[in-house]
Amino acid sequence: MKRNPLLPSPLAARLCAALLMLVSAAASARAGEKVLFPMSSQTPGPNSALTADGAGNFYGIAGGPAGVLGGCNQVYELSPTSGGQWQVTVIYKFQNCAQNGMYPLGSLSIDKEGNLYGSEYNSLSDGSGQVYELKKRPGGNWLFGVLHNFPPSEGGPVGDLTFDSAGNIYGATYYASTAFDGEVFELSPQSNGTWKESILYTFNYTAPPAGPADGLTFDSQGNLYGPAFYGSHGGYGAIYKLSPQSNGSWALTTLYNFKSGPDGSEPNSKLVFDSEGNLYGTALEPANGQVFQLRPAGGGLWTKTTIHAFLQSNQSDGRQPLGTLVFDSKGNLYGETEFGGTGCNQNLCGVIYELSPQAGGSWTETILHQFESAEDGSEPQGGITLDGAGNIYGTTYHGGSRYGYGTIFEITP
Repeated sequence: MKRNPLLPSPLAARLCAALLMLVSAAASARAGEKVLFPMSSQTPGPNSALTADGAGNFYGIAGGPAGVLGGCNQVYELSPTSGGQWQVTVIYKFQNCAQNGMYPLGSLSIDKEGNLYGSEYNSLSDGSGQVYELKKRPGGNWLFGVLHNFPPSEGGPVGDLTFDSAGNIYGATYYASTAFDGEVFELSPQSNGTWKESILYTFNYTAPPAGPADGLTFDSQGNLYGPAFYGSHGGYGAIYKLSPQSNGSWALTTLYNFKSGPDGSEPNSKLVFDSEGNLYGTALEPANGQVFQLRPAGGGLWTKTTIHAFLQSNQSDGRQPLGTLVFDSKGNLYGETEFGGTGCNQNLCGVIYELSPQAGGSWTETILHQFESAEDGSEPQGGITLDGAGNIYGTTYHGGSRYGYGTIFEITP
């Protein structure tokens, strides 16, 4: 999940909390960064990961919260042109910031027909949210439609949306009015063109885990996994699993409760699996953040290992990891931090990093790019996308050559 400075309390305070962790040495940078498109006042502040279609185009969200960097959010397409250049086209602009387009807390999802799906937190005047669709039409036009408006009692969606093989959509909501509540939902397409919501599980902070922090991840058996801000040790966070039951209900299992201190707290990213069934994610605390692994230990138990702790003594290898981690075909992990690095006096710029597994179970960090705020941008926060050749694509919220409105970048290994 990316940072959003205007999130309603208490989520805003938790996402912006200060950070702390143990040391792991970082290798020097070895990749080349290129700005594909410097954003302008027409498309300011890109704030999501890029979503690829099958034709070489990318899609993202820009604009920031209502009243910030130009007001209402926009959905844009990044397309290659002749001569190796790229162009950005706005395919939809939210028209009423008080009604929608305020807080996108996830990236766009795409179905097999090329239609786009997204969510907005606090998108309605009553403070809840919505899930929307942009349907691709002949001639390059896009048709906007709301699939579901969440009532205030359910809160607003946070994180990415997830599809199953039948075309159903899954996600999580966070209810800011009651600390750390929320739900996991399913949206199912109906024969008349509408979508039906089913609430799979309702969280309650009096019986943690509660307070979903990002979207959901399926395993091969149809179970769902996600991070929560609130665990049984208090407000330190937890990782949970939801399993479908024969009677149609879903059963929750807590896989791990964070303990604060060296163990860390506040897991904040959608989880990813490796080929062996281990889970990986990021957490905001302690110190400057961490990347962790959860390994099944038998009997329903899971063991947590911190595979990288961003440097405690300074911010030279990054601070505040955001966005979903990405694996390459060799088992290396890639991610980004919003702040830190040696650019901008180790303050705002951020880094793109790679974690490579070593013999004996350790991991080595390599800084692929240090953002410098000028031409190349600063504050990457939406997450990255990896193509089949190992190229990394992403966005920065600030910086760039067009008056600091952000950038879309490519990093080549």
